[in-house]
Amino acid sequence: MNQIASQNAPSPKVVVPHFVFGALIWLGVTLLIVFNPDVFTQHYFNAELLAITHLLVLGWITMVIFGALYQLLPVIMEVKLYSETLAKIAFVLLGIGTLLLAFTFWQFTFDTLMFIAGVLIVTSVGLFVVNVLFTAHSSNKKVIERAFIISSVIWLLFTVLAGLTLAINLSYPFLKVSHVELLKLHAHAGLVGWFVQLIIGVSSKLLPMFMVAHHVNTKKLNFTFYAINIGLPIGIVSLFLEFKIGVVFSVALVVPGIVSYLSFLVEAYKKRVKKQLDIGMKQSVLSFAILVIPLFLAFTLLSNFNFLETITIPLSVAYGSAIVIGFITSLVMGQTYKTLPFIVWLKVYRGKVGKVVLPLPKDLYSEKVAIAQVWLFVIGFGLLLIGISATSKTLVMISGILLLLSVALYNFNILKIVLHKPTNK
Repeated sequence: MNQIASQNAPSPKVVVPHFVFGALIWLGVTLLIVFNPDVFTQHYFNAELLAITHLLVLGWITMVIFGALYQLLPVIMEVKLYSETLAKIAFVLLGIGTLLLAFTFWQFTFDTLMFIAGVLIVTSVGLFVVNVLFTAHSSNKKVIERAFIISSVIWLLFTVLAGLTLAINLSYPFLKVSHVELLKLHAHAGLVGWFVQLIIGVSSKLLPMFMVAHHVNTKKLNFTFYAINIGLPIGIVSLFLEFKIGVVFSVALVVPGIVSYLSFLVEAYKKRVKKQLDIGMKQSVLSFAILVIPLFLAFTLLSNFNFLETITIPLSVAYGSAIVIGFITSLVMGQTYKTLPFIVWLKVYRGKVGKVVLPLPKDLYSEKVAIAQVWLFVIGFGLLLIGISATSKTLVMISGILLLLSVALYNFNILKIVLHKPTNK
């Protein structure tokens, strides 16, 4: 953690707003789940679910990842962030663009407002990509984590451009491929190319560091990198051409690549010096256990078993929910407790180390509240998957209430961290 406190760290004013905005959007999403449970029991191409999904992936997950990456790039690449000004502009554009996009999806109106939202989001992502690439270019650290991060931001740019193209195609059809297939292309470019790759790049550096694990075999990560970046383009092209064998071949490459990464994490866990994991690390470990669910569902959906025909749509919605709400959201919430407290601690107590008795970063939030938050999340997420699979609005609504309580506790801890005042000791 001393590395994060390096002189290369950006101003907290750049990083902290991303966490606060993202947490509030996540809270709002849980309210939408409570009052609109039926959207999870329909076809995944419905207006309300598209709005909720984009609030989740852009307003909550991508927003927090942007902020966290601005803080972590100096750790991984050992250089200063290229531009804090670009980061601030990207934050504003992404926030406004996401809210406008969600509104237009909810109304299911593909007019000028949607195009404005799309342009704002693409511009924000473009600025973010420039910031990351120029930061990486100034670094001499040629490590596999750097390759994952660079690749992931390029996939992010492709994803938002594909999304803008899809929005235009809805109003002015010029592509012969069905909207559902284009949506699959857009979604998997974002989920695997952007989210999964970035998570692998950052976590393969930070998780062994947090667990104090040494001499972990990084060759497994090399296999993961090539498996994803060969398999995913094959899958994207195959989806566009509606060539199913290509999609199956893509999955057969990407899934073993992700399994190889999980094997890397298991090795790091076994070699850890720090045996007792805090609540943030426990939730992070939980998220990787959850990742097994969408991997299993991916193969199940491709198998075309006759007895699954009637539940293909619910399983598809469960698949997406398991990745976005189960794996990625759980990981982001867990890692918040590893990054945000230290960022605020560094801001409040910089220059006081060794002079007075200081609290630890973990003292900036309530561990009891965090533990309750995790349990509510686990139960709520489990019920959500069951409710989606059984197309039960009641179960989805109950799961939404539990997730709402969990996220309310998460927001309580976020505010407790952000509003921390220095002690007088």
